[in-house]
Amino acid sequence: MTTTFWRQGLGMVAACLALQAHAEGQLAVGGPASDAGYLVGASVVSANGHIGSGVTRYDIKPLWAFQLGPFRVSRSRANSLLRAGREQLETGVSTELDVFSDWRLGASLRLDNGRSFDGDPEFQGLPDVRTTLRGRVSTGRSFGERWNWRVSLDHDLLDRGGGARLNTGVNYRYPVSRRTNLDFSVGGGWGDARYLRTLYGISPEAAQATGREPYRLGSGWENLRLGAHFETALSTHWVVFGGLDVSRVLGSTARSPLVGRLVTHGLGVGVAYRSK
Repeated sequence: MTTTFWRQGLGMVAACLALQAHAEGQLAVGGPASDAGYLVGASVVSANGHIGSGVTRYDIKPLWAFQLGPFRVSRSRANSLLRAGREQLETGVSTELDVFSDWRLGASLRLDNGRSFDGDPEFQGLPDVRTTLRGRVSTGRSFGERWNWRVSLDHDLLDRGGGARLNTGVNYRYPVSRRTNLDFSVGGGWGDARYLRTLYGISPEAAQATGREPYRLGSGWENLRLGAHFETALSTHWVVFGGLDVSRVLGSTARSPLVGRLVTHGLGVGVAYRSK
């Protein structure tokens, strides 16, 4: 029933987007046509995760974004580099509606890559979390020129145990110069029982198969996150960016036997080219 509700909700969003073609001036979807363009780039990232042994990994991650009419398709934080101003935009396939004068409503689809313990000898044998498609709706508003608040709710549309998540956070942007900005953020994530049990729990069946103790948890706050990022426009087309993210699991998620590290980090730096 929950999945049906979300499918109906996304259908309503699509209907609103179609209606916009006949109600121009009431809703501005995805910004003006002058915002169209693309961005490609890559970053070098050092990061570890809460789940598993918590080994630090070093990766090169591509990022890209482009505009298709009112819709944006993007990966990672490419949206924030593609668009001028201080908007926080959705990743995945997304669009946004201007609601009243201060609020924005967003909708997006994005892949959740799931999880596998195949490369982790300590937890090998526990079931994988399957890749799924998540639908997200969000809203937020700015407070003055530097402060921004946003909240989003997403759900597993393929009913693969992903459940529902809620994320909220506040961002402060400090303009060092016309070309350089610093962003500082604090936020948190909440998950329903299905989401947290899939990610942090051990079912009785999995416990029996691996000789572990079962772990069952209900809904609650998943983590607290802090971030500090920068972006500098070297020219009209080239942008350098980077930053540090820190996450701390909370409550019953922190007590999960699958959690190998309570506090994790993601540190990265990269460069991107934008078409305009």
